[in-house]
Amino acid sequence: MALHISKSKYLNGLQCPKLLRPSFTQRAPNPDPSPCQMHIFNTGHEIGDLAKLVYPDGIEVPMNYEDLAATDRDTAELLNRPSAERVPIFEASVLIDNRYCRVDVLVPIPDETGEEPNRWDLVEVKSSTRVRDVNINDVAFQYDALTRAGIVLRNLYLMHVNTAYVRGEEFDVQQSFPLEDITDRAHNVLEYVPRTVDKMLTVIAGPDPDTPIGKRCTSPYTCPLIPHCWSVLPENNVTDLYYSGVRAFGYLDEGLFSIVDVPDERLTHQQKIQKKAIASGAPYTDAAHLRGWLDELVYPVYHLDFETMNPALPPFPGLRPYQRIPFQFSLHIQDSPGAEPRHVEFLAREPGDPRAAMVAALHAIGDEGSILAWAMGFEKGVLNDMAELFPAEAEWLVELTDRMVDLMVPFRSFWYHHPDQKGSCSLKAVLPAITELSYDELDIADGNHASRAYDEAIYGSMEPEEKEQVLDHLLAYCKLDTLAMVEILGALEAV
Repeated sequence: MALHISKSKYLNGLQCPKLLRPSFTQRAPNPDPSPCQMHIFNTGHEIGDLAKLVYPDGIEVPMNYEDLAATDRDTAELLNRPSAERVPIFEASVLIDNRYCRVDVLVPIPDETGEEPNRWDLVEVKSSTRVRDVNINDVAFQYDALTRAGIVLRNLYLMHVNTAYVRGEEFDVQQSFPLEDITDRAHNVLEYVPRTVDKMLTVIAGPDPDTPIGKRCTSPYTCPLIPHCWSVLPENNVTDLYYSGVRAFGYLDEGLFSIVDVPDERLTHQQKIQKKAIASGAPYTDAAHLRGWLDELVYPVYHLDFETMNPALPPFPGLRPYQRIPFQFSLHIQDSPGAEPRHVEFLAREPGDPRAAMVAALHAIGDEGSILAWAMGFEKGVLNDMAELFPAEAEWLVELTDRMVDLMVPFRSFWYHHPDQKGSCSLKAVLPAITELSYDELDIADGNHASRAYDEAIYGSMEPEEKEQVLDHLLAYCKLDTLAMVEILGALEAV
């Protein structure tokens, strides 16, 4: 059976030879897409379907997974129509020279001179907001395959999301998806495509590649094989170093696998503290700085957390693509250190703009007291966005931001560091390290999942019973976010 490298497999192979292999062999794991990846795929499909409305007279080539040659033949029939009958082709497919690709849109170019018949523009549709290098490689692969099949291409375009577009009552497809000419950029890498494909075919046919862990593991995408490839690393390995970046891969190349093996002179101040905590097996504490920070808090303390979504397609008027929309908050209120907190929560349960109702609910925050958030820049941003939207509430909302205190500061400053944090200052890492709580038992356990779940529950086709379950899971997740801050603050007070 002949091997065919698709454009997605080509991009996988550019990132890492190991990532290329699973689709062709059983000698490496072939992991299923994560929920986050599936959401990205679904968003891409949704945008692809909408983008077709730009070419209302287009025809789609049906996909035949059992017979790829059939899609090639169906495409050829449309390509070879008389000039007057040519129309845009969606999912035009080519199978040639170990290459298989489906093109989002081929747009026919009218020939007014009779000298260059049957030319086409290629349009690649992406849910991104700008052109990336991976897009150029994608289109270059398509160009290589199509021209091998005798298709004459004029210009190459990327159709992407326009974040400057503001939705009116109706969604304007033309304004939302502009075309960017990438012909020259794609041509600049064309010469590399044939020999790269040949190298990939050699990799597929040969032994498992010995590709070291490196920057490729997370660029341009986070590789799904990380759990497999990184499983050989010891606990507290150098990839866990605080803000190590690509330097960690250099340590691995040198044979320095454990954090405790790295000489102190090569570590930052925070990394030295991390190493010390790992070596001792006990938390590191800078009591003076920590106590000074705690003494600055003003009670009652309000523990605040927002959940937002950033849909590519604005669900109601007045929004831009990927604009941040808060739909939920949780608020735990402590009147004094160690006091039992009171809880206030808000969740928009129906479609439409939730922000006015959210601002009204936020008045549960009193006129005095510190407002705690984790990585407070996010919460400040949400409040400032709403201040711009509601001028009558702007002064009050801005005053709330002035009272905010970041609970991450003691951990980011390494005034307190527990070895179980693994060099991370995220709430998900700190909470189980210093309290009895964790997110392990929750059905929704991170912000990205919360955003996707809310979008699907409110704007998707979810059944009512399932929708209510999702909303309950969202309430539980957001509530834990602020209860976590209560518990972490209590743990710091007890140091």
